[in-house]
Amino acid sequence: HRNLYFRTLLTKLARTTQDPLVHHGRHFGRAVHAFCNVQTLITNGLGVMGEEEGEPEYPPTAVERAEFTVFRGLLRMIPGLEARLMESSEEEVVLIADLIQKGANGARADNTKGMKSAIIDWITPKGQSLNPHIPRNVKSGRGFNHERTGALLCPVLRSYYFHLFPVT
Repeated sequence: HRNLYFRTLLTKLARTTQDPLVHHGRHFGRAVHAFCNVQTLITNGLGVMGEEEGEPEYPPTAVERAEFTVFRGLLRMIPGLEARLMESSEEEVVLIADLIQKGANGARADNTKGMKSAIIDWITPKGQSLNPHIPRNVKSGRGFNHERTGALLCPVLRSYYFHLFPVT
């Protein structure tokens, strides 16, 4: 019974304790690149690092150079990451990338959640309320389903038609 108790306790602790790579991934997602596929970034970055020892087969494109710059920023941001990646197996590299990606995705979700209520404040005229009201915690009734937000989403030339034929 005692071993089962400790195993259960360790499992609960493992679920509540966040890996430092997730924390670093949050910072990476906020400060460097919010919509990055971290696994691809690391895989390509390690490939370029391996090519640096010899002559590259072809000169890198502007996109590849920019991607490698982001990869180097990730390595500088996380202490010991380069050494850890170099000595890791492919499966461990995938796990490291997944943890960093989890943090970046969490940061993006936090930012999106915070923007929703700020946008409602921004589009509401001072001293007035929107009609119909847009609840802060309900997704329906936003976007093209609301006259004010629908008009803001329409290109300028088409907004005239949106006002003539609003979604009801």
